[in-house]
Amino acid sequence: MVEKTPIWHLVSGEYPPEPGGVSDYTQQLARSLAAAGESVHVWTPSPFPVRQDGSITIHGVPGFGPRDLREFSAELASSPGPKRLFVQYVAPTFGLRGVNLAFCLWLAERTIEELWVQFHEVAHGFGLHQPVRYNALALVQRWMAQLVANRAQRVFVSVPGWRRQLGRHADRSEVLPIPSNLPEDIARLDIASVRARVGPAPLVGHFGTYGRFVTELLEPAMVILLRRVPDARFLLLGRGGPKFAEALALSFPDVASRIAAPGALEAASVSTHLAACDVLMQPYPDGISGRRTTAMAGLALGRPIVTTRGHLTEQEWRTSDAVVLLPVGRAAELAEAAIRLLSRQSEREALGDRGRVWYRDNFSMSRTLRLLLSPRFPSRASWD
Repeated sequence: MVEKTPIWHLVSGEYPPEPGGVSDYTQQLARSLAAAGESVHVWTPSPFPVRQDGSITIHGVPGFGPRDLREFSAELASSPGPKRLFVQYVAPTFGLRGVNLAFCLWLAERTIEELWVQFHEVAHGFGLHQPVRYNALALVQRWMAQLVANRAQRVFVSVPGWRRQLGRHADRSEVLPIPSNLPEDIARLDIASVRARVGPAPLVGHFGTYGRFVTELLEPAMVILLRRVPDARFLLLGRGGPKFAEALALSFPDVASRIAAPGALEAASVSTHLAACDVLMQPYPDGISGRRTTAMAGLALGRPIVTTRGHLTEQEWRTSDAVVLLPVGRAAELAEAAIRLLSRQSEREALGDRGRVWYRDNFSMSRTLRLLLSPRFPSRASWD
């Protein structure tokens, strides 16, 4: 008797048109599985009961609260064939302010379907100096994660650093990094048009959301670079770019005219602007890691990246030679590394090529599909 292949049922707290990194990733994963010939359903909060995205069936649910789960159970039961629930887990996206115990208990008690879970985040962190309620949240969320992991046949984490929060499930977890969600087939003509608009000068870029902890690292390095290289320009990509550029103009009027921030762009346009940059400056307070999709976008396009190492930076980044790695908080060194690359074309091109290969081998969606569609549980990747 031939065993039927389970049908994929991706469960996510967010999905386009709702914005968010998990939203984009879930859509990318669903489309990639469907392109590989898999049958795919998505379950996500939405006012639309059912809609199609090509061959993907998207089921809208009111939410994941106790009452919603009864409806969810009934609809799952009416869906034919063996099922594989693949939960894209970030506790806050499932509602109830990140303490949706009912949803985790529901998953733990279901024995009908195969269950896989991908932890994009596991739990809020503990801290000696944070309010007691946050440490209580961290404790409850760890228990929730244990409930789900106990039941799951396969457990994935987006970065190895999340493993220590999984306790006894750490050793069996598999790393499933988050790939770039931007197009990679960029025409030279499009790149030339961006350079014509921004200026022919050396172009340094940053792609992100411009949260405070990142801008505190980025701002001083930017200013140093722009003052040291009078013909350089800086391109701020991402929705928060214009607001950050306005703040920079008030604090540093001498460099304001050489900072461009186009604001929200379509994905293809973001790719084109990234590809037009000579160097990308991507500092992160916890270090570059497999969960930083803003860095993945640059690597996939072969852009040389100057970035930081921190507690979430996997050891393999330190030996990969795929990016320039510097300690967090060294603005002058960050600027100096970017300046050196601007002055050495062959060096930056070689770095970009190494980064592209590193991305393809370790972070691309093709690697993700190899792991998920393997007929057996794969051995750990070398950088796990």
